[in-house]
Formats: sequence, structure tokens, C-alpha cells
Amino acid sequence: MLHHFPDSFKIVVSDTQAYKQFGNSVVVPLMTAVAETVVAKMNELEKTID
Repeated sequence: MLHHFPDSFKIVVSDTQAYKQFGNSVVVPLMTAVAETVVAKMNELEKTID
């Protein structure tokens, strides 16, 4: 699975163009996990300030 695209995803451009396009893509599940971790840590730190 490349950048969370399913194996059935069809790449209809040249390999060179595909590498450029995928290089600019965002892996949504990874960014969701990072954001959840940041929010959890901020909430944890906020409790120590109160």
C-alpha cells in the first residue's frame, strides 16, 4: 500500500510523474495519529498547570 492508497488504485501517469505526485501527498492516517498524540500531550500538560 503506497501512501495508504489501496492496491487496486490505478496509476495512469508515467512512473516519473507518479513519484512526483505521491511525494507531495499526505498520509491521512499517519497525520491523524500525530494530531491525536499532540492533543493528548497538550491535555496532559494542561492538567499540570491547573
